[in-house]
Amino acid sequence: MQLWNNKFSNNDLEALHTFEKKVKAGKGDSVEVYFTDISTARSIFKDIISKQQAKNIIADSSDLTRSFLEESLLDESLNIYFDGDKYTANAADIGVSEMEFAIAESGSLVELSDSIWKRLVSAMPSLHIALVCADRIAKDFETAFEILKKHILDVAQISFITGPSITADIERVLTIGVHGPSKLVVFFIKENKQ
Repeated sequence: MQLWNNKFSNNDLEALHTFEKKVKAGKGDSVEVYFTDISTARSIFKDIISKQQAKNIIADSSDLTRSFLEESLLDESLNIYFDGDKYTANAADIGVSEMEFAIAESGSLVELSDSIWKRLVSAMPSLHIALVCADRIAKDFETAFEILKKHILDVAQISFITGPSITADIERVLTIGVHGPSKLVVFFIKENKQ
């Protein structure tokens, strides 16, 4: 599904910095944000896999996700699934999925989905890797809803993801990762100019 129009900030560094500040607010080191090319993103991902000692990775089947995972697919020690069920998703260490766009104002990622699998990829594993084309960042919700209203009937679900799962008990003690991922890594992927 192609959402491109002139509403996006088009590599606006101010919008990217605003997004990073908002998505990280109050979440400590449970959120990482990178603005990089796909080659560097793959290298960082390789380090993440090693640190997490990950073996099972689930992913959506978008072109960007497949390109991102290109080198990982050659690693025989990894099980990478582009389709499955809730049991496959529950056993995954890492979920990798492409987001439609990001919203700078709130530090939110927007996921449009007709597929239960895509929603499982972003919600079930303890670590979610979110891929966003760097030219797909809306400055505010007003702009985001202008974009979404043109596509609202095209999808079954719209999710706004603003960091890892955070919940608190009655004593206001925060816990991260109880109802979803405990860590979020966002890669804004710049287009390679050759």
